Amino acid sequence: MNGDMNQNDIPTIMGIDASLTNSGIAITTFNKKIIILQTIKTTSNTPVKERILFVHQELERLIEEFNVRLVLIENNYTGGSKEVNWIIGVIYLITAKRGLEIKTYPPSTIKKVVTGNGRANKKEIKPSINKIFGELRTNEHIRDALAIIHCYFLKENDKNVDKLC
Repeated sequence: MNGDMNQNDIPTIMGIDASLTNSGIAITTFNKKIIILQTIKTTSNTPVKERILFVHQELERLIEEFNVRLVLIENNYTGGSKEVNWIIGVIYLITAKRGLEIKTYPPSTIKKVVTGNGRANKKEIKPSINKIFGELRTNEHIRDALAIIHCYFLKENDKNVDKLC
């Protein structure tokens, strides 16, 4: 071994905007470098159990491939649709099986950290995310995943980096 770290050896953070139809995924290093931005898409004409399985398999693949150590999601327990909560359940199962840490943030906290307004809408989040991460050509689901990661960096990163890396 030559001592060089491969991309896959670097511990990463995964932010997830959970959805059965379009789950936004953002993976960054603990130094805020974006590694990958992706949307896991399913179609409504596919049976629900197959859609859930597909999201599960894609999340597992990404976690493995990019050495994810921390998963971040919005705590949408009461306001989310049942389909969103199914995917949140899948995320909890994956993190439990893998022994990964998971953190959740209320939607209003994420919005306040990103825009300064806890009631911000999607249109207000876009320019804030572009200001934080640079001009990105992406969708609202990925921007929401990045917003969750930004929330983590501002609220908790200093306390947890040594423990997770």
